[in-house]
Amino acid sequence: MNRQILIAPNAFKHSLGAIDVAKTIKYSLMTLDSALSLELLPIADGGSGTIDILKFSFPSSKFINVKAHDPLMREINCNWLLLNETTAVIELSKVSGIELLLKSELNPLWASTYGTGELILSALEHGCKKIIISLGGSATVEGGIGLLEAIGVKFEDKKGSKVKPGGGFLNSIQKISTANLDNRLKNCELHVLCDVNIPLVGDKGAVHKFAAQKGANEGEKVVLEEGMKHYAKIAKQFTGNGFEFESMTGSAGGVAYSLKTFLNAKLFSGFLYLSNLISLDEKIKNSDLIVTGEGSLDEQSLMGKGVIELAKIAKKYSKKVIALCGTYDNNINWHQHCIEEVIEIKSENISLEESIQNVKELIPLAIKNNSRMFINY
Repeated sequence: MNRQILIAPNAFKHSLGAIDVAKTIKYSLMTLDSALSLELLPIADGGSGTIDILKFSFPSSKFINVKAHDPLMREINCNWLLLNETTAVIELSKVSGIELLLKSELNPLWASTYGTGELILSALEHGCKKIIISLGGSATVEGGIGLLEAIGVKFEDKKGSKVKPGGGFLNSIQKISTANLDNRLKNCELHVLCDVNIPLVGDKGAVHKFAAQKGANEGEKVVLEEGMKHYAKIAKQFTGNGFEFESMTGSAGGVAYSLKTFLNAKLFSGFLYLSNLISLDEKIKNSDLIVTGEGSLDEQSLMGKGVIELAKIAKKYSKKVIALCGTYDNNINWHQHCIEEVIEIKSENISLEESIQNVKELIPLAIKNNSRMFINY
């Protein structure tokens, strides 16, 4: 009987999407042993690549192309996925994502999620009664006020003027109105996929954990945190809901908080939700070996990211997991996190930038150099 290997990698960020990574691993393993039985099941954790892996697993679904505004309010072409006749999947990173901006353009004081709200409106126009929103990879730290504005919520300052978009203006919000909120949302179920398990505010919240990588310096982090606390205070006065310390509400710079507070959205672990959709649990159970991977295995990987969550499922069925990565934190005991072997594809004689640019060539080389791990398991 042929050995069954499940190839289930996440994307290698800034380099190669999960589907291409999976195909590259498959090709590399076929050159080792053509008798291997290989199944591709690229994964995502609710961040970048979510709609692509769902399109891969559900071929009858279709992309809907629309024009919307990027984090700096420039009109761009983007898309969302019509999973079936009444279900939409919106990937925030496609329109409000950090990968849409140059490093010099990163500015969480101004970056807005308005475009994500526009995609929600597009899904409603198509008659969707259920909208799944994946939040990872945002360029924003504005609590989702841009998204809410796009669907009809008004934010005003003490003079009654409209509050500008971006995290730098949260502190000026004094009044919130939902009178013009799109009525179609009343008959629409919102499922929010979070790729990190953090609250909105505090030392472990959205600002302290992720604002720096979105371009904030230390002074700007103080402004953003004060603004987020102020926004949560005003939102609580308006809605009666105090969710700012709940887990996952800090996802996408606080978008999860606003969707739960104002639209009664349900928050889910992105990976677990998606793994149920693509029947990952069952496919791991029926495999002999699981090969996964992502660009970097580090502390963030332990915060609900796909590779580690997959490995936990594999442990439940006593399945061995091999993880390929560009780099990894060797101060972390990956065995304790259910990964049998970690293979770093980056060699010592090339830079990280070169490694990122050459993932397609480095994966086959790493698999060839560690062939015993894949054949003698």
